[in-house]
Amino acid sequence: MSSETWPQQLRRGLINLEQLNERGWLDAGAHSKELALAQNALDIRVPAEFHAGLAEGDVSLARQVIPAPAEAFIAEQELADPIGDERFSPHPGLTHRYPDRVLVKVTYQCAVYCRFCFRRHKVSHAEENLSFEALAPAYRYISENPQIKEVIFTGGDPLVLTDSKLEPHLTQVEKIPHIETIRFHTRVPTVLPERITEQLCERLGGSNKTVWIVVHANSASEFTEKSLTALKKLRRAGIALASQSVLLKGVNDSKEGLVALLRALYRAGVQPYYLHYPDLAKGTSHFRIPLEAAMALVDALQGQLPGLAIPKLTVDIPGGHGKITATANTCQKLSESCWAFRSPLTGDWVKVQYP
Repeated sequence: MSSETWPQQLRRGLINLEQLNERGWLDAGAHSKELALAQNALDIRVPAEFHAGLAEGDVSLARQVIPAPAEAFIAEQELADPIGDERFSPHPGLTHRYPDRVLVKVTYQCAVYCRFCFRRHKVSHAEENLSFEALAPAYRYISENPQIKEVIFTGGDPLVLTDSKLEPHLTQVEKIPHIETIRFHTRVPTVLPERITEQLCERLGGSNKTVWIVVHANSASEFTEKSLTALKKLRRAGIALASQSVLLKGVNDSKEGLVALLRALYRAGVQPYYLHYPDLAKGTSHFRIPLEAAMALVDALQGQLPGLAIPKLTVDIPGGHGKITATANTCQKLSESCWAFRSPLTGDWVKVQYP
């Protein structure tokens, strides 16, 4: 077990093209212009937890975190804000799309920068971060709207905040009587497992609200001995664990790869929740498989895994029309690359073109 603290582990992450090139993990000479554009759009951070796997040529890890020349290609249909965060933002740092829950973006920094990130227009850009004081209008809004029952801390990754930075946000939400649950969306348990300290577990497990942690993981390779220990600590503290994954071409888009990921989650006591079809974020078309193929892949999981281990294949309809489970009742294929989705917010059918 490493004796390094989690800030030391965080600092060991690789953060530029030169470091990746030195290790032979990209062909910077042939694609220097495209890779520079990719780095400019979204910072690089390859966590120390991934170094060994990358050195061994683990493609399921590399495609998630190593910039690709394809990121320089922006398809006509791709958007800066693909799921409509800004459209439903009554105050900076707050998104209120669904009546009973809100997102609070406590930081736009992460322990790893995923190349398929749907918030890449803000994530990794330090100037977008808001202080606790700057989020005061957001917390006042939550306090004044009793229909809100859940606060979801996201970003960025809320668990890259130190305990002292995270504490005022937790305390503020715990004071609001009508809030029932607090949820964290995070990659930390698998990419920075040292961050899951006994002190953090004790604080979250002792909250006066029910706390959920939704773990983002996309490959069975992410479940190292250290990450499994981190997840066990959270479970022992009484924290409910679910997962969200993204269906990524070349990472988990085979039946074998997807089953391995879902078994790893289920075995670790994390219930698979969402399997996201990649959002229409700029420069991410190389991560998408045809939606029809995605639906067939998830259908093929029936009978191969316990029902509790099979996630919902989810499409977040571009423009802020809401998330749906992709089924024949919610999706209609109109042409080779055009689909219609029924919005859960309005009931309207929304046409979407996928590149």
